[in-house]
Amino acid sequence: MTCGGEFYFRAEELRNAVEVDIKARHLSHNAKGNYPMSNLLGVCDRVRHTRTFLEINLESRIPFNMENAPCILLSQLKYMRALSLKNFPLVSLPDSIGELIHLRYLNLSHTYIATLPESLGNLYNLQTLKLYSCYNLKMLPVGLKDLVNLRHLDIRGTRSLHEMPKGMSKLKNLQFLSDYVFGKREENKITELGALANLHESISIGKLENVVNSSEALEARMSDKDGIDSITLSWSENEEENTVDSQTERDILDKLRPHTNLKELYIYGYRGTTFPDWMGHSSYYNITKITLGDFFLGCCRNCCMLPSLGQMPSLKHLTIIGFESVEIVGAEFYFNQNGESCLETPPFPMLETLLFSSMPCWKEWRSLEFNAFRRLRELSIHSCPMLRRDLPNHLPSLQSLEITNCKQLSWCVPRSPAMTSLRIEGGNEVRIGELPPLLRELSIAGNHHVESAVEATMHTQLSCLTSLYIADCSSQIWFPVTAIPPSLQELRIRDCRKLEFEMDGQHHSLHELSIQNSCDSLTSFLLLDAFPNLVRVEISYCGNMECIVVSRSLSSLCDLSITHCGSLKSVSTLWMAAPQLEDLTLLGCPEVDLSPTGDGDPHRSLRSLEISNSEKLVSYTAFKNSQFHGLTHLSIHGEYGESVKSLPKEGWLPASLESLTLFRIESVETLECKGLAHLTSLQKLSILYCDKLENMEGEKLPASLIQLIILGSPLLAKQCQKKDPQLWPKISHIPAIQVDYTWIW
Repeated sequence: MTCGGEFYFRAEELRNAVEVDIKARHLSHNAKGNYPMSNLLGVCDRVRHTRTFLEINLESRIPFNMENAPCILLSQLKYMRALSLKNFPLVSLPDSIGELIHLRYLNLSHTYIATLPESLGNLYNLQTLKLYSCYNLKMLPVGLKDLVNLRHLDIRGTRSLHEMPKGMSKLKNLQFLSDYVFGKREENKITELGALANLHESISIGKLENVVNSSEALEARMSDKDGIDSITLSWSENEEENTVDSQTERDILDKLRPHTNLKELYIYGYRGTTFPDWMGHSSYYNITKITLGDFFLGCCRNCCMLPSLGQMPSLKHLTIIGFESVEIVGAEFYFNQNGESCLETPPFPMLETLLFSSMPCWKEWRSLEFNAFRRLRELSIHSCPMLRRDLPNHLPSLQSLEITNCKQLSWCVPRSPAMTSLRIEGGNEVRIGELPPLLRELSIAGNHHVESAVEATMHTQLSCLTSLYIADCSSQIWFPVTAIPPSLQELRIRDCRKLEFEMDGQHHSLHELSIQNSCDSLTSFLLLDAFPNLVRVEISYCGNMECIVVSRSLSSLCDLSITHCGSLKSVSTLWMAAPQLEDLTLLGCPEVDLSPTGDGDPHRSLRSLEISNSEKLVSYTAFKNSQFHGLTHLSIHGEYGESVKSLPKEGWLPASLESLTLFRIESVETLECKGLAHLTSLQKLSILYCDKLENMEGEKLPASLIQLIILGSPLLAKQCQKKDPQLWPKISHIPAIQVDYTWIW
């Protein structure tokens, strides 16, 4: 708790608490502190002239179940000018909000409210209303039009909002309006937006399918709004999309032409076949970013050609997604077809990043010799399966190239001395040739590519390469350890089942190693000896691997994850070789035995263990012999076909545990309190997706518990929510109880 004179009071820490001064005018509560909200609410009647209340640092993971807090605040603090209930677990706002007629600032962002009370319209002094990420909000109050002093309305992320209320045109002082959602009724059509002449910054205009014609679109007067620097235009997808009139759609977009001060343009779900002439006009000298289409917000499926964007003098970032009807990208992309061109200025003079994605009919990119893209740093082409050839070859500034899922593309990667990142995946015929000498990241998938890449790394001096990913290769690959570039720090291998390493030396720079469904010839995994400075190792789906053998020190290894290696039986040599191992994951490895071998001291460094609920892994012997006496975090996952009905056994778990998670143990029906009684340091217990768990046997859960989390476990959740007399006394001492994302205690 901190005090700023007698007028400021910030509730943070309970110790050394002093009373709130009756003269306090500005209150705040820090949810990450330990000052109870109830204490602060208890003194509200003494500080009725408070001007500010702010809840800060409140997050969904932080316990908070004061459902009556808003009612108390609104009933006691009638003179507030600023109120923030951001992240409160609010599902509704009391009607009494309308009594706070002095309020200037109201923040309800990240709450669960679905509607706002009509009394909100009484707040005639309100200047700022924030409803950011109120996902459940379906409608705004009709009385919103009465907030004549409103200057800032933020409704970003209100995905359920159907339309704007009528009378928005009366908010003449509005300077920031994050979103405008058009309806079908006259009172919330586009004319209302046209009357808001003072808008600045950004605006997103949604449900443009409700605009009937271009005359109506013109009434939005977007070209007059010179304060808007970022605009989003979006159409919602519907079943009638194939029946739209393409010319009408084009005319509507034409009349929505923004002011030339625009800096960023986003268009989603556009239903026309071509774009109007203003798109790409050189008069938009401030535009630096254009995004056309999005997987979730809507693609431009009907467009048969790209807009002419090459003459935009300041365009730096261009994203094109979901143009499903485009077959050819040619001169129209570089120059305006109505004669606006300037051969003295090469197309796309400032473009730095270019992304094409999900264009299933695109066959040809006619990369005409216009000296275009001279500043392009990043080029990405994803999921264009018909694209064949003729990509630009002269890209002198290219630093990053990504080509994925372009199966028919036959093209040689251009030589770019500045290239530092290369990703080629998806069965295409792209030829890599000589790898760039400054390459830092290389990601390759497919037989031909992997063979070429491995060969290239053996014969090219790649002194800067730090990350290598190879995948999807069924060919025999022989990879000597000494051929791995000495600068490499991360190596990931996936679906290369015939790849073999030649253990002809050591590599001292590698810190991260990931092997998935690869190296089938390995039964005894000896590879770790070749990389003595590993920090993190992931091994998964290596079905033939029976043991991990380490004969040299892995003094830096902190994190080891082994999953779905059904034949693995032993990792015992790791205990002595990796004295700093802190995090260990063993899932889907039913044959592994963690019982101590008798060699050396118990593994004192291990702090976090994630294991499957198999007989050998969770054996009484493994834990009873103090091998994990320093363990603080344990997570036990269910296994298919398990039959355990109750857990844990008494005295089975390490006494040092601070956190315990039970995950998808579908057969368990009873939680044994006796098996947890000795865990005097346990602070958090999480029970996740244990469908049959319903009972708790024994006196009660450990007194040290601070949090109990129950998720996806319907039988136990029901018992907790109704405070069942058989169960509740065993958990009611826990300060914070969350059931299915709701704090109930």
